[in-house]
Amino acid sequence: MKIISFIFALAMASTLCLSQTKSNEVTPLSAAEQEIVNLERERLKAFALADKAAFERLVTDDLTMTHGYGEVFNKTQEMAVMRASTPERPLPALSIEDPKVKIYGDAAVMTGNLVETNRDGRRELVLRFTNTYIRQKQQWRLLAGQLTVLSRERASTKVDPKIYDAYVGQYQNPGGSVLTVTREGDRLMVEVGGQKLELFAESENQFFVKAADVLLVFVKDEQGHVVRLINRRPNGNIIQATKIK
Repeated sequence: MKIISFIFALAMASTLCLSQTKSNEVTPLSAAEQEIVNLERERLKAFALADKAAFERLVTDDLTMTHGYGEVFNKTQEMAVMRASTPERPLPALSIEDPKVKIYGDAAVMTGNLVETNRDGRRELVLRFTNTYIRQKQQWRLLAGQLTVLSRERASTKVDPKIYDAYVGQYQNPGGSVLTVTREGDRLMVEVGGQKLELFAESENQFFVKAADVLLVFVKDEQGHVVRLINRRPNGNIIQATKIK
């Protein structure tokens, strides 16, 4: 409880200090503050490359990461979702904007924006982050992080609603859950767990949900029949659901 209270106090102090800075005033980072920023960029690079050895060196054993979609991961869980980008499963490029650092002895609070940019240069996702670093054995390591989604920029496109008929049906994932896809006039809908949401076209076979960070991809066989649905989750995981009806 003491360390949690201490971290909270540091974060509040940092927020108060930053709020008093004029928005058009840029204060150069000190050498110590720049070191924290460089370590954060190094950590993001290790995460993007699935370099677990480098990532492990930059975080504490009791790391806690609270993601923008609500999940809380420890160090083991964070490393478990790391994977390298491939042409089949590309990952967005990660960058930091407007970094600010406040150092309090052997603890430091870093704030800024984390931006995910896709291969065509479009900013897909912007998150606000607050990270707490501590110094252990003369080395700074990440102790805790908090991500909050500021904006997600998915571009919808117009498609012929007639194609929706091929997507209508029920899709079952390996865990047994069933997603039901229906057409309501010129709208394509998905229902799971009693909740129905509209799907917006990103292409003729890729659709996203505005209320959640989810991308659904309909897959056809060689005969042109829709046979499965790929559910791309916010953490990069892919769930494949087979069309059963």
